[in-house]
Amino acid sequence: MDSNETNRPLTEVPMDKTPETLVSSPAQAEENNTMYVPKQTKEEVIKRLKELNEDACNADKQELDLLKQTFYKLHKAEQETARKTFIEAGGAFVMPSDDSESRFKEAMSSIKEKRSAMLAEQEKEKEENLQKKLAIIEKLKELSESHDDANKAYNEFKKLQQEWNEIKQVPAAKINELWKNYQLYAEKFYDLIKLNNEFREYDFKKNLE
Repeated sequence: MDSNETNRPLTEVPMDKTPETLVSSPAQAEENNTMYVPKQTKEEVIKRLKELNEDACNADKQELDLLKQTFYKLHKAEQETARKTFIEAGGAFVMPSDDSESRFKEAMSSIKEKRSAMLAEQEKEKEENLQKKLAIIEKLKELSESHDDANKAYNEFKKLQQEWNEIKQVPAAKINELWKNYQLYAEKFYDLIKLNNEFREYDFKKNLE
C-alpha cells in the first residue's frame, strides 16, 4: 500500500463534495452557520412545494431557490443515468415518461402567482399610504400658517401626529422626502405655538399691570 495513502486522514473529504452534501444534521448546520439540506427525492421536493403553496406569501425565497436547484439536479441525474443505461445496452435512447417536471413547474407557478399578487397589493397599499401622508403634510402646512386658537390648533396637530404614526409602509423612494417635509411643518407649527404663547404671556402681563 502507498505510504501516502496510509497516512491520509480518515476525515478527508473529496473535493467534489459541496457544502450542501457535507451538512448532515440540523445541529451541524447551525454550528457551521449553513442551511441544513436533507437528502431528497423529486417527489419530496414537490411535496414540500405544495406545503409552501398553502402559505405562498410567507414562503422563504431562499428555500424556494434551493428546492428548484435540488429538483433539477435530481432530474438531470436521472436523465443521465437513463441515457447511460440505454447506450450501454446498445439501444436507441428514448427519454422515459415522467410528469414530475410538469407537476414541479405547476407548483412553482402557483407560488409565484400568489407572491406576485401579494407584492402588487403591497405596492398599491404603499401608494395609498403615500397619498394619506401627503394629505397630512398639507394639513400641517395649513396649521403652521394658521392664527386660529392655539389650543384648538394644538389638538388638531396631535390628531394628525397620531394619524401619521398609524400609517405604515410607503414607497421606499419617498420615505426621506416625506419625513423631511413632515419635520419642516411640524417645527414651523411648534414655532407658531411658541410665538402665540409669548404673545399671550405678554397680554396677561399688560392686563395685570
